[in-house]
Amino acid sequence: MLFLIGTKDSNIKNGFVKNEICPKCNIENTLHFSIFRRYVYITFIPLFPVGKIVNIECTSCKNWFYYEDLSLEGQEKLRNEKLKNSIWMFSGTFVLLLFLAYCINNYFQNQNQIDILIKEPLVGDVYNLKFSNGYYSTFKIDKITSDSIYTTHNDFDTYMPYEIDDLDKAENYSNKKVSYSKNDLIKLYNSGEIIKIRHKD
Repeated sequence: MLFLIGTKDSNIKNGFVKNEICPKCNIENTLHFSIFRRYVYITFIPLFPVGKIVNIECTSCKNWFYYEDLSLEGQEKLRNEKLKNSIWMFSGTFVLLLFLAYCINNYFQNQNQIDILIKEPLVGDVYNLKFSNGYYSTFKIDKITSDSIYTTHNDFDTYMPYEIDDLDKAENYSNKKVSYSKNDLIKLYNSGEIIKIRHKD
C-alpha cells in the first residue's frame, strides 16, 4: 500500500483590518487578510496542524504582504481574531490512536486466549512457531496422551511472520514427527517460540 505524506494549507478565516497603514504604499486604509492553517496529512487524511500563514492584501495598491510586515498594532489586531475550530485537522491522529488501541486490546485478548489454549491442547490444533534463526513455521497436533503431545511439523518455513498462516495446508505436513511433554510445550510458549495457537473446527 502506498502512503503519501505531506503538508497542505487550509483557509480558516478571511476578514479586514481597518485603519492600518499599508507597508507597500504607506496609505492608511483597509487591509484584507486570509489566514491559512498548515497541517500534515497521510494519503490526504489530516493528522495534525503544524503552523499558520497569514496573507494580507492592501485594498488600495493590491499588493500582498505578510503578517510580519504589519505594524505591532496591526499584528495585535490579527492576534485577537477568533479563528474557526480546526479540530478536524486531528482526525487522522484520532483514527490512528483508535487503531492503535484496537491492536493493543486485540494483542492482549490473543495472549489471554493462548494462555488458556496452551494448557488445554486439542488434536488438530495448529501452533505458529518462531525459531531462534528468525524463521517462522507451524506444527499440528496429531495425538495427545496424559503427559505427551505428538505433532507433525510443517515442511516449510518463512522469514515473514504475516505469511505463517499461508503455510498451514494439509499437503505441507508430511513426516516431521516430533513429540513433546506437556511441560515442554508450556516452556516453548514461555520462551516465545510458540506465538499463536489456532483451534481447528
